[in-house]
Amino acid sequence: MRVLAIGNVFNPSGVSVHIKNVLKELVKMGDEVTLYVPSFLVRRNYEVLKDLESAHVNVHHSVYEVKEAEEVGTLPYFIKSHTVYLRWNDLGEDRKYIDELKEIKPDVIYDMHEDSITLRLSYHIAKKLHKPLVKLLHDEPFRNSFGRGYRKFLGIKGLAYDILMWMFYKFDKRAFLRSINDGVLRGIAGVSKAPFYLSGIEEIARDVRLKVYEVGNAFNRDIIYKYRKTKDKEDYAVFFARLVPQKGIRELPRIADLLNSKIVVFGKIFNESDRAILMSHPKIEYMGYRPIEEVYSTVAKAKVLIYPSHQDGFSLVVLDTLALGTSVVAYDIPAIRFVFSNLKPVRTVGEYDVKEMARIANNILSMKDEEYEGEHEDENVKKFLELHSSWANVAKETHDFLSAFL
Repeated sequence: MRVLAIGNVFNPSGVSVHIKNVLKELVKMGDEVTLYVPSFLVRRNYEVLKDLESAHVNVHHSVYEVKEAEEVGTLPYFIKSHTVYLRWNDLGEDRKYIDELKEIKPDVIYDMHEDSITLRLSYHIAKKLHKPLVKLLHDEPFRNSFGRGYRKFLGIKGLAYDILMWMFYKFDKRAFLRSINDGVLRGIAGVSKAPFYLSGIEEIARDVRLKVYEVGNAFNRDIIYKYRKTKDKEDYAVFFARLVPQKGIRELPRIADLLNSKIVVFGKIFNESDRAILMSHPKIEYMGYRPIEEVYSTVAKAKVLIYPSHQDGFSLVVLDTLALGTSVVAYDIPAIRFVFSNLKPVRTVGEYDVKEMARIANNILSMKDEEYEGEHEDENVKKFLELHSSWANVAKETHDFLSAFL
C-alpha cells in the first residue's frame, strides 16, 4: 500500500511523536510511505527529517525548498488556522506541489492531524489525485459546547478565547461537512474515544468509516524499561509536559501549596510570566527542557505524577509515567477516563479540583512500598502496558484501517 501522509514532525508534542513512530513502523510492515509537510508547518530541523529518511520514509522534497514560515503570535495563528473554510482554495506555496504528488501514485491520503487547516490541504490533494482521504483525530476538531473552558483557568483572557473558539468551531465544522458532503473525506480515526465524544462528529459523518484505535499510542520500551522502578521510590511529585495553561501549569502553584512534598517540573516554557510563577514557588523545582533520559530517570524515582491537564486525546505523559512505574493523579477528562480508567495506579479527580488532587497525591506519597508496588504489578496494568509497549501495534491498526479504503 502506498500512503501519502500529511503531518507536522517538527512540533515538540505527542502528536509528532505519534506521526514519526507510526510512519516508521508502516514502512517496516511493507507499506511505501511518503511524508508531505504543509509549507506553513515547515521548520529547519533536518535532524528529524534525516531520522525518518534513514528509516526509509520518503520525505517529499518540498520540505527542503519552501521558506520557513515566520513566527506569528498566538492570536493571529489562532484566527488563521480556524477560519480556513472562508479561504478554502487558498493553498499558498503548497499549490505548486500538488500536481507532482501524482507521481507518488498513493492509494490513500492520511492526514494525521485533526485541524481544519491541514484538512483544507489534504482535501485538495485527495480531490486532485482522486484518492480517498482519511483523517486522524488526536484532540477534537471542534466542540458543540461553548469554547474549550479556557475562561476557567485564564480568566477574562480565557473568556475571550472561548468566545472566539465558539465562533471558530462553526467554521471548523463546516470544513468537515464540506469534505464529507463532497465525498472526499472517507474515513476518520481517533487515538481514543475522547475526540469523538467531545465533537460528536459521528452525527455528521454520513457514509464515512469511523474507527477508534484500541492502541492509539505507545511507549518506547527499550528506553522506558531501563528506568522503570516500582519500589524504593522517593517522596516527591513530578510534572512534565508542554508548559502551557491547557496542561494545567497555572494550577501547579495552588497544588504545591497543599502538597507534602516538592514538585519537580520538566518542560519547555512558552511564556515568561509562567516561568516567573514556577521559579518563585518554594515547593516547585523547575528543571527546564532536559534530555528525555534525565526526565525518565527522575519520573521513575518519583512517587506520583501531578497531571492537571485540561486537554488531551491520549496522553503520552500518563502512558510513559505508568510504564516507568509511577502513580498518577489527573483530572477526570475524557482522554484520561476512556484510556486509563480501569488501572489502579491512575487516580482521577474532578476537573479544577486542586484540593482533591493534592489530597490524593498526599495519600500516594504516604503509601507503603508493598501496597504501592502491588498496584503497579496488577494484571490489568501488566496487560495494558504490554499492549502499549510497541508502536508496531499502533501501526498495525493504522495499516488495517487504511487498507479498508483500497
